[in-house]
Amino acid sequence: MKIGIDIDGTIKDTQSAAVQVYNEALNRKVKREDIKEFHLDKAYGLSKKEGAHLWRKLEHKIYSLAVPLPDAAEVLTQLQQQGHEIHFITARPGKPNIVDITKKWLKKHGFPYNGENLKMSAQNKAEVARRLGIELFFEDAPQHLDRLVEAGIPTVIVDAVYNRDYPHDLPRITSWKQVFALVEQMEARRVPDE
Repeated sequence: MKIGIDIDGTIKDTQSAAVQVYNEALNRKVKREDIKEFHLDKAYGLSKKEGAHLWRKLEHKIYSLAVPLPDAAEVLTQLQQQGHEIHFITARPGKPNIVDITKKWLKKHGFPYNGENLKMSAQNKAEVARRLGIELFFEDAPQHLDRLVEAGIPTVIVDAVYNRDYPHDLPRITSWKQVFALVEQMEARRVPDE
């Protein structure tokens, strides 16, 4: 199968790194558990515009710091070894320094990145997924989940506080170890090529 993988919040604990960096930059003591939404703006008392500006200013540091979610690299590597194609599809901007940070992070943490399976600036992940022929997508962000659902792309929610009341009935994982069973189920439902 061709599997699409978001990065931030899906294979990487970006929010914890963002809270740490925001706290340093704003001299605050917000805790990760205080963040109930995808964006940090509300927790820090920022307008949407102020939040976007601060994120752009600090994103290189946030993306460098964050650690992988447990078992994500190992599970994706095993899936690749079983013959599945892994594609990392992220809305991160395709600016050279962000692309470089992203590639280095994937390599450093042992993800099955091969130099060609990373798509940056994917504001419409459903469109990118359709173009690549993605058969299963892993995502955490509600706005991206909406587009994937609308496009009819089989999608799994990677559990987070900000997506727990997501209105569509999609499979959900709370651990990357749960992925093997999901992939087996999806493969069993596929119609063989005629």
